[in-house]
Amino acid sequence: MKKSNCTQVDSQFKTGKNIHQVKLEDVVISEVTNKLYDYTNHEAEIKALMESISEVGQKEPIIVIKEADKYVIIDGVLRLMAMKRLNLNEIAAIISPFEPTEQTSFADFIIHHHIRKEKTDGEKKNEIRTLLRIDEKTPNPLRDKEKRVALVSALMGGKGWARNNVFNIENILRWEKENGTGLSLSDRVLKNEVKPARAIEAINLIKSGEINEEMEQESCIIKDFLKGSYDKEKAKALAADYKAKKQVQPTVIDLRKPKAENFRIIRGNIETIELPEDLLVDTIFTSPPYYQLVKYGNDPNELGWEKTPDLYVKRLSDILMKCFARLKDSGSMFINIGETHQDFQCLGIIDRLTVELMSRGVRLVDKIIWEKPVAKPLRNNVRRLNPAYEVILHFSKTKNYYFDPIRTNVEKKMKVSKGCKERGVKCQSYHIPNQFGTLRNFINPDEAINIISLRIHQNRTKHIEGESKHPATFSMDLPLIPLAISCPKSENTVVMDPFMGSGSCGVTALKMGFKFVGVELYEENIATAKRILTEAQKEFDQNIDLDKAA
Repeated sequence: MKKSNCTQVDSQFKTGKNIHQVKLEDVVISEVTNKLYDYTNHEAEIKALMESISEVGQKEPIIVIKEADKYVIIDGVLRLMAMKRLNLNEIAAIISPFEPTEQTSFADFIIHHHIRKEKTDGEKKNEIRTLLRIDEKTPNPLRDKEKRVALVSALMGGKGWARNNVFNIENILRWEKENGTGLSLSDRVLKNEVKPARAIEAINLIKSGEINEEMEQESCIIKDFLKGSYDKEKAKALAADYKAKKQVQPTVIDLRKPKAENFRIIRGNIETIELPEDLLVDTIFTSPPYYQLVKYGNDPNELGWEKTPDLYVKRLSDILMKCFARLKDSGSMFINIGETHQDFQCLGIIDRLTVELMSRGVRLVDKIIWEKPVAKPLRNNVRRLNPAYEVILHFSKTKNYYFDPIRTNVEKKMKVSKGCKERGVKCQSYHIPNQFGTLRNFINPDEAINIISLRIHQNRTKHIEGESKHPATFSMDLPLIPLAISCPKSENTVVMDPFMGSGSCGVTALKMGFKFVGVELYEENIATAKRILTEAQKEFDQNIDLDKAA
C-alpha cells in the first residue's frame, strides 16, 4: 500500500455547517451497532478504504451523535476502522442531533441511516427484531406500528413483502423467542427458502400439539413440510400415523394359564366323530396326510390314498369344512400341504385344494412358504429341481380375521419416507415407516433365518423306547409364526389340529399359553401325543412356579 503524507481529512469538510474534525480516539462504536451489524468479515472493504483514503483523503464524513465527551458513531464504521489502521488523528464527522422518543429509539435512528446499504440476512433479521420490538417487553404503540411495518417491507425490498408477510415474520420471531430456533424458521424465511405463510402453518402444527420437538427430531415431518413436499393435512396425517406406530411394541408372548390341564385329545376319524358342542376355535393349524406319499397306519379309510387327486381334494375339503364350521368369525385356518409328483408331472394338489376351498366360501388370505435349508435329496432318476419348501395356506372365515404381525426390533427410525410412485399418479406419496421390522411370507436365508427358515429335523418329536414312531412328524417351530399372528393373546384362546399325529402343534400351542384340541385316528399316535403334551404342560407349570419363586 502506498504511504500517505496526509495527517488530516480533505479540506472540503472544514467549512461544512455540521461537519467537524474530531479525534479518532473520541469516536466509539455502541453496543447497539455491534448487535445490529456484523463487521468481522469486511477485511477487503477496509483495505480498499485504506487505499482510497491514503490516495485522496477522506471523501465522506462519518455520522455521529455527541454523548458527553465522546462521539457515538451512527454510520461509517468501516471508514473509522480504516482510518484507525492508518494511524490518523482526526476524522471528519457530521454531528447529528438526536433525542429519543416513544416512537424512535437509538436503534431505530441507526437503522434509518443504514436503509440503503447492502446487508446480510442476519443483519436484516436484527433490524427487523429491533423495528418490531421483538426483544422488548412492551410492544410499540399501535399508532406507530404501521410505519414500522412499512419500513420493514422497504428493508426487505418490498416485492413479496407486503403487510401480511411482515406480520407473519413478526409472529415467527416472537414464537422463536419463546420456543427456540431449532427449525430456523425466520432464517429460512429471510433467505427466501420458505414462504412466511408456510412457516406460520408449521408453527400452528406445533402449537396444536400434533407435532412436538421429540417427534420432529426423529420423523422430520415439519422439515419436509417446509420443503413443500406435502400440505398441512398430510403433515397432520403423518403425525397421527407416527403416534399410532410409536405405541406399537415388539411381539412378546408371555401368558399364564388358569387351569392345570389345557389340552383335549379326541380319538377317532375326524370325518365320522362328533365334535364337542361347545367347541369354538380361534385358530386351526394342521398338516394333513399328503396325497399318496406316506402310509400312517393300517386303517383302510386313511386319508391320502384316494384313486384320483380330485377325490383326495374333495374328501380333505369336506373334513376341513367340518372343522371350519367351529371356527370363530375372527379365526384363521392354516394348512401345511406338500405337493405330489407322479409320472414326471406335478399333480397340482395345492392349487386344487385352494380352488376347492375358495369355491366353498373360504377366504384365502395368503400363501406362507416354509423354507427348508436342508431338504431331502431327490433320486437320480427324478428330472426336476430339488424341493426346498412347502406351502402353508392361510384361510379366514371373514375379512375381520384377527391378525397381529410379528414385530422384530431392528431400530428403524420413523422418519418421513417417500413411497413408490404409482403409474399414472403425478404426485409423490409420503409415509411414516414402521419402527419395527415385520416378517414377510417369504424370507431369504439372510433375513430372520432362525424364525421362518426351519430345518426339517429340528425340534421334532423325540420318541421314547416302546413308542410307535410317527412316520412324518414336523418341527414344533413350524406352527409358531401362524399361531403368533392369528391367536388373540389370551389363556382362553383355542387351537385345533384335526390331524394331530404326535401332537407337535399342540406342544407349540401349550408353550404359547393357549388351549389345544387335537383329533387323531391312530391310538399309538395318541399315546405319544399325550406324553409330549403332558411333558410340555409340566414344563410350562414349572416355569410359572420358578417365576413366582423369583
